[in-house]
Amino acid sequence: MAFSGKLLKINGSSVPGLRDYKVTYAKLWKDAERNMNGDVAASFIGIFPKIELAFRDGLTEDEIAKITALLVIPYFSVEFYNPKVKGASTAQYYASDFSVEVLERNRGLFKETTVNLVPVSKDTSTSAIPPDQPAAVYDDGEKEFF
Repeated sequence: MAFSGKLLKINGSSVPGLRDYKVTYAKLWKDAERNMNGDVAASFIGIFPKIELAFRDGLTEDEIAKITALLVIPYFSVEFYNPKVKGASTAQYYASDFSVEVLERNRGLFKETTVNLVPVSKDTSTSAIPPDQPAAVYDDGEKEFF
């Protein structure tokens, strides 16, 4: 089924001028190390869906003002299309550093810009590890399940 909603909303507002949209499912591990056999022993913390955005060239003053106002807030709610669940997910995020560069001063246009939206918490939409698979295996053979 095709997603029929907006690709992205920040604090309930649509984001203008979006050119590219990419979700990266970043895995976070704790105490990761390899033993002498080369096997990994680690505790899996979770998957954190980072959203990478690119905005088009020629953004107007009003568009860049709206984008900037949404992104400078320390933490905000993001509703985004999540391919993993084939629909919308909502979570708390913060924005990476971003730059705003003038394209044409006289016409009030701005160059393309990029920003990453970084999740505050791990993704809880569905379990990333099947219940019968250990999240960690230690040198002594102990297995940890979540």
